[in-house]
Amino acid sequence: MEPFFHRYGKAIAATAFAALTALYAVSSGDNRVDPDEWVAIAIAGVSAVGVYLVPLAPRYRWTKTAVAALLAGLQVLATVILGGVDANEWLLIVIAVGQALGVAVAPAVSDNGVASRPGAVPPAATTP
Repeated sequence: MEPFFHRYGKAIAATAFAALTALYAVSSGDNRVDPDEWVAIAIAGVSAVGVYLVPLAPRYRWTKTAVAALLAGLQVLATVILGGVDANEWLLIVIAVGQALGVAVAPAVSDNGVASRPGAVPPAATTP
């Protein structure tokens, strides 16, 4: 399992936090998903997809983290503008920041062989 997480750790972290955002939206407050919560779910989902799709470049190993951080900022902005910040929304803001931080600390290796950490050796390909 380690090679899988080593390769897709950033995408796994982003997806886990997107699921946490959806769980928050379903279970918080009035137990129904309001329009502003749908926006939060959509932003978290786009963040997960973006982190998965954006490749790492040799000079820009932070691209996946940048995608997550930008969309976390958008999540916070949307929360503040659409619904206002009350006790429940603080948890959504914490989840959004957690998504960006989770992506930042998780490992990843793009198909081009570039790893998120310099010196990290990507898993060896098996050839017959």
